[in-house]
Amino acid sequence: MVSEKLKCYLKAGKIAKKALEKGKKTCKVGTPYFDVVKEIEQIILDEGAKPAFPVNVSVNEVGAHYTPYPGDGKVFRKGDVIKIDVGCHVDGYIADTATTVELDSEKYSAMIETAEDALMAGLKIIRPGIRTKEIGQTIESIIQSRGYNPIKNLTGHAIERNELHAGVSIPNIGRGRDRIEKGMILAVEPFVTDGKGKVVNGEKSQIYHLRGRRNLSGEDKNFYEWLEKRFDNLPFASYWCRGYDKEYFKRLNRLERFGSIMSYPVLVEAKNGMITQREHTVIVTSKGVKAITA
Repeated sequence: MVSEKLKCYLKAGKIAKKALEKGKKTCKVGTPYFDVVKEIEQIILDEGAKPAFPVNVSVNEVGAHYTPYPGDGKVFRKGDVIKIDVGCHVDGYIADTATTVELDSEKYSAMIETAEDALMAGLKIIRPGIRTKEIGQTIESIIQSRGYNPIKNLTGHAIERNELHAGVSIPNIGRGRDRIEKGMILAVEPFVTDGKGKVVNGEKSQIYHLRGRRNLSGEDKNFYEWLEKRFDNLPFASYWCRGYDKEYFKRLNRLERFGSIMSYPVLVEAKNGMITQREHTVIVTSKGVKAITA
């Protein structure tokens, strides 16, 4: 009999896959970034899940943590290499998946294919007892054999209920001491670049995470509790707070100054190299993995 936990993971994986496919089709020259996010979020909600984090729309040299917001004005242009990273959860059980789209061009098709091949190679060797270092070595070998660099400071991650990054990292290089165990939920996500192979902090993003109440009082405490109730331990977007009141952005800034929340920096390739990405969430079985987002 399939457990309720497994049912939730399988449902989340199916929804995440559907939302990502819709996002890919929505990416067209002249389309606002935010339109893609709206489409993805709506599918997640309509299918009975909730976003596990804000949709990342990372273009060209941006590797992660950019989410568009209403009125930001950004639109897709010919030749853009777009990484769409989608996560959703069903009762806290999370599926995380990503892909890369190149608009009206094939200049980076080989790099996109390399991310896909590196992911598949990594998934093929995962089994109980294997070290994370071996997974990273496999991914790194594929990427370097094509003349590119893996991004060494972006990794995949273990997932647990209501916890997107649950301790164990899945590297894209030959590094790491953890062993994989049966039943683990893993998000494996190679990042490929023609740049240095490292991301650095760029501008502040509109993605936030709770850190603790830290002696808040009055309206600050009320707002924090409102955030806690809605987002628990998962990242959230600034515009998701519009339901509180019109002053939500000022309130977020206050909580950030108090150290009660943090915002993620946009991550950019160190030498402005192009970046591609591919990701699946898998369940580790006794013989290998089951990809729930494939």
